Amino acid sequence: MFRNYFAIPTWLAVMLVGTILLTVTVLAVLGFFTAGAVLAAARQPFNPLETAAEQVAGTALPPLAQEGIVPLATLPPNMPTPTPIPTSSAINDGRTNILIMGIDRRPGEPFISRTDTMMLASINPLDNSISLLSIPRDLYVVIPGHGRDRINTAFVYGSGSNNPAGGAALAMQTIEYNLGVPVDHYLMVDFNAFIQTIDSLGGIDVYVPYDINDPTFPDMNYGYDPLYIPAGLQHLDGYTALKYARTRHQDNDFYRAERQQQLLLALRDKALGLGFTELLRQAPGMYARLSDGIRTDLSLEELLQLANIAKDVPDGNVRNEVLGYDYVVSYTTEAGAAVLVLINEQAAPLIAELFLDN
Repeated sequence: MFRNYFAIPTWLAVMLVGTILLTVTVLAVLGFFTAGAVLAAARQPFNPLETAAEQVAGTALPPLAQEGIVPLATLPPNMPTPTPIPTSSAINDGRTNILIMGIDRRPGEPFISRTDTMMLASINPLDNSISLLSIPRDLYVVIPGHGRDRINTAFVYGSGSNNPAGGAALAMQTIEYNLGVPVDHYLMVDFNAFIQTIDSLGGIDVYVPYDINDPTFPDMNYGYDPLYIPAGLQHLDGYTALKYARTRHQDNDFYRAERQQQLLLALRDKALGLGFTELLRQAPGMYARLSDGIRTDLSLEELLQLANIAKDVPDGNVRNEVLGYDYVVSYTTEAGAAVLVLINEQAAPLIAELFLDN
C-alpha cells in the first residue's frame, strides 16, 4: 500500500465529491493538465489540512494501551459493549484504505467541523476491486484519549482549536481502533466542493426509488429549503444532489448512506462517460473551483497510481455496504443521547470481507 511514501502530502486536482471512485477516475486527467510541472510537484505540499505550528512531523497520538479510556456512559449488561473489533494480522497486500469524510462546512467557515458523512474506501490491485463502507455518524465508539462518543466527533476532538490535521489523524485512529481496519489516508470534502464537482460534470442521472419529501431540509444559512424529488430517473444538479445525499427526515441515516453511495457510483459513471479529452479540457476550471473545498494527505503521485488501478475496476468488482440495522443496535446514553452501538460479532465478518481478506 502507499503508506508513508511521501512525508509531505500534495493536493493538485482531486474533484472527489466524497468518494474515491470519482477521484481516481479524474485524478490522472487533472494531473496531466499541469504538463511539465507534474513531476516537480508530485512530492510537494499543495492543499493538505493545516497543522498547528508545533506539529512538524505528523500528529502524535498516545498509544491505545495507555490512553486511559473514561466511559461517558455505562451500558446495561444485556447491551453489546462498544469495544474494538480484533484487528487481523498485519497485511501488506497492496490495498490502500482511505477514510473519506464529508464536512458540514458552510461557505466562509473553517475546516474544523463535525463530519456529516464518513465512508471507508479500499482499492485492492491484487483482485482489481473497490470496497466502500458507510459508517453511521451516530455510531457510539471509543475515541482514543476522549472516552466514548459519536464517531463523527473524533475529527473535532483531534482538531482542538487549530489543528485540523490532528483531527484527521484521530478520526483515522478511531476507525482503526473500533473497526480493526488499518487506514492509510484521509480525504475530506465540504458541501461546496460536492456541488461544484457535479455541476462541472454537467449533473448526474440517478434513479430515485420513491418520492423524497423533506419540508425542513436545512439550507446553507441554517434555515430551511424544502426538498421534493419525485420517484423515477432524475437528472440532478450539484445542489439538488447534495440535498438528496443529506436528507434523512423522511427515513433515516442508513437510507441516507445508501443514497450517498448511489451518487458516488453515478459520478464515476458520468466521469468515465465524458472521456479523457473532455475531462482534460475542463480540468483547469474544475481545479480552480474545487481546490478550496477538498483536503487530503495523498500525494499527486499516489493519486495517479490509484487512478491507474481504479479506473479499470469493473462494476461487478465494486462492493458497497452500510453498517445498517444488521450490524448495530440503538441505545440511549445516560445523558439522553440516542446513539448506535456496533454488534461486533455481526460486523466483524463483513469488515473482514471488505478490507482484510485477499
